[in-house]
Amino acid sequence: MLCQLYIENLAVIEKAAIDFSSGLTVFTGETGAGKSIVIDAINACLGQRVGRETVRTGAKKALVIASFSDIPEKVSELLRENGYPDEEDTLVIQREISADGGSTARICGRPATIGLLREIGQYLLNIHGQHDNQILLSAERHLSIIDAFGDLEPMAEAYRAEFEKLRGLLRKMKLLSVGEDEKRRRVELLTYEIEEIEKAKLSPRLEELLTEKSRRMRESAKATEALGEACRALEGEEDMPGACDLLSDAAGALETLKEFQDFAPRAEALENLRLELSEIASGLSESLQSIEYDRSEADAVERRLRQITRLKSRYGGSVEEVLAHCKKAKDELESISSQKENLAAVTKEARAQKEKTAALASELTEARIDAAVRFAHTIEEEARSLEMPNLRVETSFAPCKLCSIGNHSAELLLSANLGEPPRPIAKIASGGELSRIMLAIKSALADKDNIGTLIFDEIDTGVSGKAAQKIGRKLQKIASHRQVICVTHSAQIAALADQQLLIRKLTSDGRTYTEVLPLEGEERVREVARIFSTDHVTDLMLRTARSMLEEGKRPVTE
Repeated sequence: MLCQLYIENLAVIEKAAIDFSSGLTVFTGETGAGKSIVIDAINACLGQRVGRETVRTGAKKALVIASFSDIPEKVSELLRENGYPDEEDTLVIQREISADGGSTARICGRPATIGLLREIGQYLLNIHGQHDNQILLSAERHLSIIDAFGDLEPMAEAYRAEFEKLRGLLRKMKLLSVGEDEKRRRVELLTYEIEEIEKAKLSPRLEELLTEKSRRMRESAKATEALGEACRALEGEEDMPGACDLLSDAAGALETLKEFQDFAPRAEALENLRLELSEIASGLSESLQSIEYDRSEADAVERRLRQITRLKSRYGGSVEEVLAHCKKAKDELESISSQKENLAAVTKEARAQKEKTAALASELTEARIDAAVRFAHTIEEEARSLEMPNLRVETSFAPCKLCSIGNHSAELLLSANLGEPPRPIAKIASGGELSRIMLAIKSALADKDNIGTLIFDEIDTGVSGKAAQKIGRKLQKIASHRQVICVTHSAQIAALADQQLLIRKLTSDGRTYTEVLPLEGEERVREVARIFSTDHVTDLMLRTARSMLEEGKRPVTE
């Protein structure tokens, strides 16, 4: 339960330390005195968002500290999981809000995340405000009420898990079955690319080997051309004599002048030169014959290199990348080719999953219908003690497409008046009726959780007189086995409390302050009288207030 709340520099509260007791505690005070600030402070310790505008003007930061006792085991478990040591049945949560917009949190003096505050907060206390009545006006939320009452939340969660599996399979089916034209075009492109690459018969070192071979063949071609030209120049051709032939002719011509002493050496020199030139020509011819060069082979090598260059420009910067592209294309082609088989398999799996999910949805609906009957009976019984003796509750179930909630939607229908058929809540319920119906639901659900503290923020909205008295008795009954804190404007409810705290606004030195005061004795009598009186509290009103407080001490018998 909530033991103590310390507030410092939060809105108009400069400093306040509030000690809470077990049973029923009420906050009373004039409208605008700051009762909602206390609720905001508690919310801050539970991880709710608080803005820097909540920091009191002129202060650097606001501070809220909440102390709890009788800590639920679930909270202790969460704290242990997050590395917090076990405390002796005491939990202290601190929230600090800076005027510059920052916020920090601590649990038992150690830093904590806002997310952890929210997580443990849901097991420490439950706050019901006026806006919670909107749950009753929203048909989409009615199933959650029935599930909570019937302890069906685990069953509903199990169903949702199976439905999510079904939804995932249906998405997969859609992906596998769409874009047939696009897939056909893709298959044609992949097939062409694979054939083009495989036709090239590439290997990792092929380009390197072909480049080296091309270099050697270019060198051979150059040597062949040079040697051929040299041989032709020396040996001549059919229609053109070569240097050897011309030199032989020159030597023969001088041979006829051997008898002349002056020409004999020259004739001999020419003959020697002819013989030497013939040897050179013969050697060059042998060299030419020894060179291995095939023009068609050289052309084939160059074509292969151009082919590799073209493939690299299309599919990657290297032969390795081209081969990798080919493998990827084959994998994709295989994947597309097997999509029909995959689609058939997924379709079969989805059909089985749908049958399973539909069966679970039907079981969940049956359980909900049964819980709804018991819920209606319980709420009607609770409503009788809240001055709504003629309340009738029904649940309208309507088939719907299989979805996250099941295969049926549900809406609570009410009739508050005898002879009137049950209708949607939004069309018939007044504000006061909504408050009492919500209290009846809270009372019916009270034993469904292990939360030790319930906070009701103006649960008495729209009601007064005997109805307010009944609401107070209902709160008193709930408070017999858990802590209940209530913000109220009703004297009937205030008089039934075990503890009453006055929230009072005052001004001093041009500033507004709010203080929280525990009321006892005559102070409490006067406050209860003030709540139901006009501007002037009479002796009769004081006597009435005393009588109401005495009546409030009577044990709950309902």
